[in-house]
Amino acid sequence: MSLDEYYADMAEELKRKSDRVRMNFKTHKPSAGDNREAIVADFLTEHLPKAFGVGTGLILSKDDLFSRQADIVIVDQLYNMPLYSSLPENIWLAESVYVLIEVKTNLTPQSLKDSIDKCRRFKALPRDFDQFPNKPRNRDSLFAIWSFEAPSPNTVKDNYQAAINGIPIEEQPDFLIVPNSILIKGGSYHSLAVLGMPGSAHRRKLEKEYNGNINSLLGDGFEVLMMGNNALLAWIVWISSWLNGAGHRIAPLHLYLPLNKSYGIKI
Repeated sequence: MSLDEYYADMAEELKRKSDRVRMNFKTHKPSAGDNREAIVADFLTEHLPKAFGVGTGLILSKDDLFSRQADIVIVDQLYNMPLYSSLPENIWLAESVYVLIEVKTNLTPQSLKDSIDKCRRFKALPRDFDQFPNKPRNRDSLFAIWSFEAPSPNTVKDNYQAAINGIPIEEQPDFLIVPNSILIKGGSYHSLAVLGMPGSAHRRKLEKEYNGNINSLLGDGFEVLMMGNNALLAWIVWISSWLNGAGHRIAPLHLYLPLNKSYGIKI
């Protein structure tokens, strides 16, 4: 069996699991949603390197801002633990989170809007990484939308383009995946893939060639790929590569403490 055959089979298996959830929990949508999130979380736990943890909960920034409830987060679990780690709902410090994933049953215009609203709130959280053991090589955080079902690829493209209209590229989702159908890459991931890291040789070459007007190379700001069962393979390859190159993420705990507050008296 080749790698592409393996992931094509996994895409079909994930669809079968989602279909079983629909059949068995059709009268209780909240349970169906929780179970679909568990399907995705289990898949990621089984296929990402062990350095990357998979969890859920809220995300807290150093200025006491919360994200909305995260369906799934991918975190640096070598150097971070959540608050309330023994409870079902955790709180993750913003710097520890690499990726937030929103899981949808159906990709409707309203579910797209809701996901993009959550994306913008997540991307806007301030982050100030600890420098030990090294500086993060990539300070971006990714946002992905995972949907088990969707309309035709052309309809998805039209709905997606309408949903991100007027939103800065750095606040847009990085991925939208329907595992057995379509993959969209956009946001800061698309910018990185096309332009390269700021200061890199590739980016400097493009800036020289295009007289600094390199954003024109981004086109619509996203790409829609009709990949069938290969969508899952492409996504796991791209996101694994990004994670491996991002470097460690460590939350500086002292920045979460209130200023000018005394925690004891010297004697």
